[in-house]
Amino acid sequence: MNKNCITIGIIFLLIFSSLIPIVFADGGLQDSAWPMFGHDTKHTGRSPYGPYIGNTPVVQWKFRMDGCTISSPAIDENGTIYIGAQNFHDSFFAINPDGSEKWSFDVGAWVDSSPAIGKDGTIYFGSHNSKLFALNNEGVEKWSVGLGDGWVKSSPVIDENGIIYAASVGSSRLCAVYQNGTIKWKFHANDYIYCSPAIDENGIIYIGSNDGYLYALYPNNGTIKWKFHAGGTKGIGSAPTIVADGTIYFGCTNGYLYALNQDGSLKWKFNTGFWIGSSSPAINDDGTIYIGTSDERIFCISPNGSENWQFDTSNEIIASPVIDKNGVIYCGDIDGYLYSLNSNGTLLWKFDTGGSGIESSVAIGEDGTIYIAAQIQTVYTYLYALDVIYNEDPEKPSKPSGPTNGKVGTSYSYTTSTTDSENDELYYDFDWGDGTSSDWIGPYNSGVTINTNHTWLNHGNFEIKVRAKDVYEHISEWSDSLSVIIPRTRATSYHWYELLLERLPLLERLLSL
Repeated sequence: MNKNCITIGIIFLLIFSSLIPIVFADGGLQDSAWPMFGHDTKHTGRSPYGPYIGNTPVVQWKFRMDGCTISSPAIDENGTIYIGAQNFHDSFFAINPDGSEKWSFDVGAWVDSSPAIGKDGTIYFGSHNSKLFALNNEGVEKWSVGLGDGWVKSSPVIDENGIIYAASVGSSRLCAVYQNGTIKWKFHANDYIYCSPAIDENGIIYIGSNDGYLYALYPNNGTIKWKFHAGGTKGIGSAPTIVADGTIYFGCTNGYLYALNQDGSLKWKFNTGFWIGSSSPAINDDGTIYIGTSDERIFCISPNGSENWQFDTSNEIIASPVIDKNGVIYCGDIDGYLYSLNSNGTLLWKFDTGGSGIESSVAIGEDGTIYIAAQIQTVYTYLYALDVIYNEDPEKPSKPSGPTNGKVGTSYSYTTSTTDSENDELYYDFDWGDGTSSDWIGPYNSGVTINTNHTWLNHGNFEIKVRAKDVYEHISEWSDSLSVIIPRTRATSYHWYELLLERLPLLERLLSL
């Protein structure tokens, strides 16, 4: 009797325990400045931090990685930055806040996935060898697990129970993975999954696919709660974003930005007029939506679906916008420019990375540092750490001083000076009025009188002027101009006399008689 009771009790416990989901300690994201792509599990793209509202980005440091990078950085509670690269060896990096390398991890494949940092400090990311990796903060592998065929471009997201969600492109599969690396469930879409999942406050997981559907999945078993068909020639590559009232936003390759209700019904859609690839919406605290398009534009859309403004960039936008605590928007384009916009759509500043493209998104540190990765001619990548300052243009230079008359072929010296309110070093550019310029010469200390020479090759009246720029590329207005006359000379007339005799040899003979 007792043995039978014990046996029945054990069976009951086994059945009961199988019905209870495995819950690990230290679930959820780490409470750091930027723990994952889009900042949080809803992908709001909004940071509680930000730099000084200035007009000039300043490079604190840059860190080189071999290969291109579309992975976006994540930042842990100690300020360490994590990012992947398209390199077959050292393709995942941990970088100290001073820009020095903390460690690198040899994945053996490209890493396009953006990392997510768990509450216990574990770093999760996917790779091109179809695996999801878990590393500790010293760069030691805890585990890796295969998610299916094809690479893992999706950036992981972590729910409050510690379950990690990430997708495999080739197998069209979204997987839920326990913190110990075992797979909880797999969901199969009907085509590739490139984008990253998002989680709402009820734990529902949202993911888009190339099959044109946005799926809402139950977290316990991965079954479909509902699905919405948006279409598009290549479906949905834009990760969904969720706001406090439960509205889900995402872009589609058919050019529409969609807003869905929590039950999957259409709230509204906005036609941007062009392809929305992998750029995901960012949401300001007032509900305003920002998204980039392949048509070289950043759109600002109100919560009711009407357009507030659009800003033209120099090339296609693949990256997702990010918003700081002051409502400033940051987004890069394929020409390698990082744009900083006011909330009204006007340009605060733009930073030229000197690269061939920005495909990753900004991360913002607790001290307001802006981190952005830019590809350099598809050979290597720089991760930049930027500060922002307010910088004024140099003062208008003094009118050039020097000779106002001269001769063709003779070098003349001209001087000027100006000051810079921040006492920055200065460069000068003289326009000589003959279609040539000195280009930028310098640097010189602020307030120092400088001189340079020029030779006119033709006679005429010339207006020369000069401008100055500081080390942050802020350029002054042009100086007042100085008139310079280079008249015809006897030497010049004699030159034409010689040409005449050269062309008319008979005349030369007559004159020599």
